[in-house]
Amino acid sequence: MANYFDNMNRVKVDRNSDPIIKFENVSKAYTLYKNDRERFRALFKKPKNPIIHKALDNVSFEIYSGEAVGLMGDNGCGKSTILKHITGVTFPDEGKVTVNGMVAALLELTAGFSTDMTGRQNIYLKGYILGMKDAEIKTIEENVVEFAELGDYIDQPVRTYSSGMKMRLGFAINVNISPDILVIDEALAVGDAAFKAKCKNKIREIIESGVTVLYVSHNAASVEELCERSIYMRKGELIFDGPTHETHLVYLVDKRTMQIRARKKKVKKLRQFIKEHKDKQDVSGQKELIRRHKEKIALLREDLEKYTQELHDYRLEHYGADETIEIEGELEGED
Repeated sequence: MANYFDNMNRVKVDRNSDPIIKFENVSKAYTLYKNDRERFRALFKKPKNPIIHKALDNVSFEIYSGEAVGLMGDNGCGKSTILKHITGVTFPDEGKVTVNGMVAALLELTAGFSTDMTGRQNIYLKGYILGMKDAEIKTIEENVVEFAELGDYIDQPVRTYSSGMKMRLGFAINVNISPDILVIDEALAVGDAAFKAKCKNKIREIIESGVTVLYVSHNAASVEELCERSIYMRKGELIFDGPTHETHLVYLVDKRTMQIRARKKKVKKLRQFIKEHKDKQDVSGQKELIRRHKEKIALLREDLEKYTQELHDYRLEHYGADETIEIEGELEGED
């Protein structure tokens, strides 16, 4: 990816202007059900003791026109819920979301297609969904057709397309509608090597043109190439918002901290089991598990010390303050 996104000519961001995206104390919760029967029953009767998952918990941030911002965090941390709020798929239970501009989303690239309509007709359908007029769609039609490289298939029903062809068409539409905001969830490129290169070059053009980009990926290197700023989410909470490299280090320190804590809890449970059962049954298996957990904890601690030092050095270099990174007290004590 470095070949495509190194040394981009990014536009200057005006932080004195109104933000193009603004989250103000946004919270969103979902009710989880054991099965489809419980879900259906909840349509008519309020469930007893429902399991509530808080996807977003009092999240606030502002993004300005021309910024490329990454979203980091493990699965289930709230990244996709943020994107759904921005694209208008869902709405907050509490707080306010403001989006000023047309949004194009490289999420489910084939979502919204009519399989009985041709590829060309679907260009218009997607445009109508986004609120575009016939004249506006006409101006981008040939650009989409040329970018997708579907040949005569562009005038065939989409049901005759392969999954790759549908993704090409979806990508081509979303990057050619001249959006104000482009949302990308892992889908930087589709197709063969040549088409992937074409997609990446197009993304670079879009960023250099000043379009606001939100990018979600588990590939930290690609986030760092694309985005100068990133937001780290954990369990619905915004943990850190800052330069991408610093955000990534905060994420790594936090993740290793959580992993060590989880391993220590397992060791504690195993020791309690041994204490209660050592006279009744063979506990050698549990002792072996403790040994393995302690080995893993030692490796995780090495990582934690490494990332903590890197974060300390980064902040010392960029902020000029000899800031000490403190590890939470729960990690101290016997392993």
